Amino acid sequence: MRSILLILLAACLPNPQSVRERRESFDRSDLYGSLILEAPPPDMKSVGAVFGGRIKLLGYTLDPPQPRPGDRLKVTFYWTVLKPVDEDYEVFVHGDAITGKSSRLHGDHFPAEGDYPTDVWQVGEIVADPFKLWIPPGYGPKQLGLFTGLYKEKYRVPLTDKGSAHGTGDNRSRAVEIVFP
Repeated sequence: MRSILLILLAACLPNPQSVRERRESFDRSDLYGSLILEAPPPDMKSVGAVFGGRIKLLGYTLDPPQPRPGDRLKVTFYWTVLKPVDEDYEVFVHGDAITGKSSRLHGDHFPAEGDYPTDVWQVGEIVADPFKLWIPPGYGPKQLGLFTGLYKEKYRVPLTDKGSAHGTGDNRSRAVEIVFP
């Protein structure tokens, strides 16, 4: 009797989707034009960094284009997938002084405003990843580097090609360099 009950209960459990099935069935319709683009914007600054041989950071835009201390900065990264990704990664952003010393600014987030997980991205898509970062008034150093990469829990996706940006030995790309006036 107990084994029959266990079989009946197991039959009621949902059949988990494979990552491939989830990627193919994910509803992207509301994301086209805002988070999934046909082409990067013309004002995008190129980076070309590749993580894990699968995800490429095409580039970024800044708003305002020449930020100053005290600004709320909107950074939009533009990612594409070279090969299917089976993990849902977060994006880390470290704002570190390039010259001088200052406390680190953080902008860690799930990409595409949390609406489009990396494990459902399709090869060739361009994914817009906007996020905001506050630069405190009186931020001391004249140069701020925004270092980025991908991670899940304690695992950082390896930086396999630094592109035109400065790579670091800790699997992060210095994708953005801001020089304050």
